[in-house]
Amino acid sequence: MAGTAQAGDANTVTPPKAAAKHHVVAKKIAVRRRTPIAPAYAGTYQAQAPYAPPVDLAAPLVPIARAMDSIGLPAKDGTLTYHGVTVYGGIDLGLGYQSHGAPLSSVYGPGRNYTPNAANAHTQVGFMPNALSYSNFGVKGVEEIVPGLSFVFNLQTTFVPTSAQLSNGNKAQVLNNGVALPLRTSGGDSSRNGQIDNAQAYGGFVSPTFGTITFGRQNALTLDAVIAYDPMSASNAFSLIGFAGMTPGGGNTEDARQGDSLKYRVNFGPFRAAGMYKFDEFGNTNRNAYAAQLGGEYQGFSADVIYSVVKDSVTTASLGVGAVTPTNFNELAGTVSDNYAVMAVASYKIDKFKFFAGYENIRFENPENPLAAGSPAEGYQLFSTANANFTKNRIVDIFWGGVKYAFRDNIDLIGAYYHYTQNSYATGATAGCSSRFVAANCSGTQDAGSVLIDYRFSKRFDVYAGAMYGIVHGGFANGYAPTATNPTGTATNTIDPTVGFRFQF
Repeated sequence: MAGTAQAGDANTVTPPKAAAKHHVVAKKIAVRRRTPIAPAYAGTYQAQAPYAPPVDLAAPLVPIARAMDSIGLPAKDGTLTYHGVTVYGGIDLGLGYQSHGAPLSSVYGPGRNYTPNAANAHTQVGFMPNALSYSNFGVKGVEEIVPGLSFVFNLQTTFVPTSAQLSNGNKAQVLNNGVALPLRTSGGDSSRNGQIDNAQAYGGFVSPTFGTITFGRQNALTLDAVIAYDPMSASNAFSLIGFAGMTPGGGNTEDARQGDSLKYRVNFGPFRAAGMYKFDEFGNTNRNAYAAQLGGEYQGFSADVIYSVVKDSVTTASLGVGAVTPTNFNELAGTVSDNYAVMAVASYKIDKFKFFAGYENIRFENPENPLAAGSPAEGYQLFSTANANFTKNRIVDIFWGGVKYAFRDNIDLIGAYYHYTQNSYATGATAGCSSRFVAANCSGTQDAGSVLIDYRFSKRFDVYAGAMYGIVHGGFANGYAPTATNPTGTATNTIDPTVGFRFQF
């Protein structure tokens, strides 16, 4: 009947008198049960407030998010890119063990002596920074000038994540001046010596047709090749040729990165070519370098050959016990040479496997233009310079090989082997020597083998576990314990099982 409320109608209203009666009954039951009861007529005559959703705690960030979106941050690929300029970086930190090592350094780029070293006198357990790659921060960009021609630049620095200090190998050596070998912290010569651009700082132009030309501080062609053809991608803790800079530097680690250098690369069909020239450094027109490269790719196979020359190359070392004075405590000892290197590298990818192989021959000669004491070396002066260590040329041959297996799309299993051999370049009474008890210029070998598993949780985060075993013999082991006067210890070898993580943006 019209106007009569039906049971279940949403608009049914209870008369006031009946509502009061029901409320009295409900109140008595509520008293017994100790439960609260709404006042009479609350559901009948009091208007219900409209539903209000919870306050959005992120609301203040909405304008910021809209502003970032309006300028294209982050980019569609997830990078921090704005108008062609990208901010990038990464951090690499691990925990590990060394059977023979030296204490962690706060300034040495790798943090640890991951390969055999005369200072590796004690077992080490703790942080293993930059084990898989260097922690870094940088800015790079590309801007089209005209169709087919763009301007490019890259500025990058690296740091030690356990101290947040810039990588500085020479400073690590200075801190070990006058310190006995068993008491030294980790350290060694390096191309990263505290500069704000200790990795790279260059600008130039790129054209799909005419190639790429850049000028500034850049990787040597041999370093680019090591990164591309080393199964461990030039890792510190798992690659001998990644940690020790002789191979990527064409003789000396300081030449793995070259300032005031001009580099040109071009592709033509399946082939490629490159050239690099380093202009005079520190005002010395004789301290230059040059290199040339030819290579190509075909159906999963890639190969390159590089020839490089470095004039007045310097290897630095800490001053020994008793050699430090108030005037030279901030200086280093230097060995000077002219270096000539030939490198041949190759890789082949088939299905889930990728195979790598490489060879380099390095010849060290006395410099045509000797350097005087007091000459600069990456921010530090040379207290002494040895210009006649290679009356007989030192010849070093380096071999390596390995394989990477893509177990899954995000899991790689890698194995690698590295081998160094040098001739006896001693003269006089020790000519032809091969014993580590005689001299560093006796013939010798250095070997390392490594394994690694790398699990990428995402594009930017991965975890890894691996180990490298290294050992030295003959001249490579000169000065290492045990010695004739100290027969205990086995510091001629070390193993470094390590687990770690890496985050990149």
